[in-house]
Amino acid sequence: MNSSRIFQLPRLIPSTRVSLLPRTCLRSLGTGTHQNTSAPSMSPWTRRLIYAGIFGLLGISTGISARSYVSLPSIPGSAADLTELESIKRTYEKTLPIVKRLRQHPDYVESDVYEYFSDENKTHRLTSGPLAGSRGLGFQVRWPSSMAASGTVDVFRVFWNDKDKKIVSLVHFGTGSEGWPFMVHGGALGTVIDENLGRAAIRRFPARTGVTANLNVNYRAPVYSGHFYSFHTTLDQERSTDRKAYAKCEVRDMAGDLCVEATGLFVVPKRLQLRTIGETF
Repeated sequence: MNSSRIFQLPRLIPSTRVSLLPRTCLRSLGTGTHQNTSAPSMSPWTRRLIYAGIFGLLGISTGISARSYVSLPSIPGSAADLTELESIKRTYEKTLPIVKRLRQHPDYVESDVYEYFSDENKTHRLTSGPLAGSRGLGFQVRWPSSMAASGTVDVFRVFWNDKDKKIVSLVHFGTGSEGWPFMVHGGALGTVIDENLGRAAIRRFPARTGVTANLNVNYRAPVYSGHFYSFHTTLDQERSTDRKAYAKCEVRDMAGDLCVEATGLFVVPKRLQLRTIGETF
C-alpha cells in the first residue's frame, strides 16, 4: 500500500457529518430547554419590600439594644434597680444549673453574705456600697433596708464545703463594672476575687479575721457584663497555719470555661486589732 494514500484518508471524511440535526433544530431545542427550567422572576418591587423589611427589623433591634446599653444604669435602691435585682435573682433561682447542683450536694451549705455587718457598715464597704446594685455586683450583697425602696432584697449566697475547705459563689456583673464596653474591668474582678479568697482563708484563722498580704491574678479570657460567673475558691490546708492562709480561686462562666485564676496569701497582723467577723459569711 502506498504510504501517501494512508495520510490522505482523513480528508475523505466530510466535515458536514459532525452535526446530525439541522442548526435550526438545535437552536429550538436549546431555547425550549432554557424556558422550561427557568423559575418565574421576582418583580423589583417585591425584592425592595423584602429588603426593606429585613433591614428595618435589624435597625429596630439594634437601636433598642444600643438605647438600653447607653442609657444610665439604675440608681442603687431605686424602684428600677430593685426590679432589675429581682430579675437577676429569678435567673439565679430558676435557670442556673450550678445552683441546683450545689443545693443538692450534701457537703455544701448555703449561707448569707455580710450577715454580721450592720446596714451602716454595708453602705461604707466597697462591694456593698459603691459597687452595689444591678449596675455593679448585682448578686453580691444583702441590701440594707435604708437603701432599698421597699424593704431588704436578699440577692446573694455562698456555698461552703467544710470538708474540702472550698467556697463557690456566683456574681452577676452589671454595666457599671465595665472597663471596656461589654467587658468587666480587671480591677472589679480582682476585688471580687480578693473577697472570695479571703472568705476561704479566714476559715483557717481562730479569730475568723485577717488581711490580704499577696494577690496574684491571671486573666485567661474576657469576662462580660450582664452575665453570671462562678468563683471557685479553695483553701490550701497543707501550707496554711493559724496566722497564714493560702488559697486559690478560679472564675468560670456558666459553660464551665476558665476565665480567671488567682492565688492569695492572707495573714493575721500582730499589732493590728481586727474585728471578729463570725462563724459564717
